[in-house]
Amino acid sequence: MESLKNEDFARVLGVYLPWVVKSLELSTDSDSLTIIIEKQAEKGRFSFLTSNKKQQQVTRRWQHVRIGHYSTYIQATMALNDLAELTESHCPAFLGLDGKKITRELDETIRIAHSRTSLPDIISGLLGVSPEIIETKIREIETEDSQAKKLAVLPLESDAVWRDILLDKTKLTTRLLPLKLLLSRLKLDINRNPDDKALMQRSSAELRNFFDRHALQLKSEYEQVGATQNRSNQSAPQTKVKLVLPSTQNPIWHSILMGEMDLPTSSMPLQLSLAHKKNSYRSAETKAEQLDIIRSLQIFFKRNAKKYISELKFLTEMISTQQTVSDILPPQNHDIWKKLLTDDKILSSDKINYRLFLSKEKSKYLKEQDEECLKNIRDFFFQNSRSMKEEIALINSLAKAS
Repeated sequence: MESLKNEDFARVLGVYLPWVVKSLELSTDSDSLTIIIEKQAEKGRFSFLTSNKKQQQVTRRWQHVRIGHYSTYIQATMALNDLAELTESHCPAFLGLDGKKITRELDETIRIAHSRTSLPDIISGLLGVSPEIIETKIREIETEDSQAKKLAVLPLESDAVWRDILLDKTKLTTRLLPLKLLLSRLKLDINRNPDDKALMQRSSAELRNFFDRHALQLKSEYEQVGATQNRSNQSAPQTKVKLVLPSTQNPIWHSILMGEMDLPTSSMPLQLSLAHKKNSYRSAETKAEQLDIIRSLQIFFKRNAKKYISELKFLTEMISTQQTVSDILPPQNHDIWKKLLTDDKILSSDKINYRLFLSKEKSKYLKEQDEECLKNIRDFFFQNSRSMKEEIALINSLAKAS
C-alpha cells in the first residue's frame, strides 16, 4: 500500500480536477479503506479582487465500489454550494448525491448487475455490498417510471470505452450533428494536451453526460458503446439453471474461507458455520487440513440443499463465470507467471486490487522462491476474469509469443 500514491488512486477512481485525493485511511480491523478527497479552490484571474469570504464547508461520506477485499468509502469536503450542484445529471461517478449512502458509480454498478439478475443476494456477494443497500436500490429501480426503465444502462465515465472513442481507438458512427461537434471539440482538446490525464477524465465525463441527456436520439450509438438493455426489455426465454457445487480444488472455496469473497446469506446457522470454518481454515497448518474443511462445507450444502437455494445459485454463477476463461489462461507451469512476479514492466495495470496482490506475492516469491505463488497469481486472474479481460488478453499474447 505504501508504494501506491494518491495520484494512483485518483487515476483508478477517475477523480479529475478540481477534485484531488488528499489522503487515505486504511483500517485493517474492519477491512475498510476510506479515500478522502477535496475540491481545490479555483484561483481568480485577478487575485486582488478575490473575495476573502469563505463558504461554509461540509463533509459527506459514501460507500464506493470495493477495492480488492476492502470495503471502500469516499469522504469529500466541499462548500454547500458545490453540494447543492450535485444532481443526477451533474455528479461525478466518484461522488454521490446528498442524502444517498453510495456513490454514483456504485449506484450504476448495482443497476447494471440488476439488469442481469434479479437476486439481491447474488448482487450483494459479487459486489461485496450489504444486502440492505442492494435491496434499497432495487426497490428504487423497480419503482422508476416506464420511460426510465426503457433506457439502456450506459458504461460509467471511468469505463475505457469513452477514452478509446476520444483517442480514435474505437470508431463511433453517428449522424447527430451536436454529437459530431462535441466529439470534434473534445478530440481537439486532447490532441493539444495528450498528457493531461485530468482533461481526459473530464472529457470522458462530458461525453457520457451527453449520451445520458440524449438517450432517445442515440439508439445505435448506445449499442456501439456496449450499453446493456434493462432486463425488462429482454424477451429471451429463461431456462432453468442446474445448481452445482464447486469442486474441492476450486479456488472459490479458498476465496470465501479467506474472506476475499463474501457468500451472501441471511441464514444465521450458515453465518456461524462459515465464521468457525474461516478461523479453522486460516489457522490450518497443512493443505490437507484445509481440504478437509472445504469438504465439510460441501457436505453441509449437500445435506441442506433445499434450505440454501439462493446461496447455491450464487456458487453456480461463480462457476459459470470461471468457465469463460478457464481454457484460455496459460497453465500454472508456464513461464509467464514467473515473469509477472519478477518483471514489473511486463504487465501494466491500473487495478489497485491486482497491484496490492502482486506486491504481496512478489515479495514472498523473491524471498522464498515458493512455487505456490505461481498458482496464487494464476488463481487471482481466474477469480477476477470479469474485471481483468484486457490483462488476461495481454497475458495470453505474451504466453504465445514466448
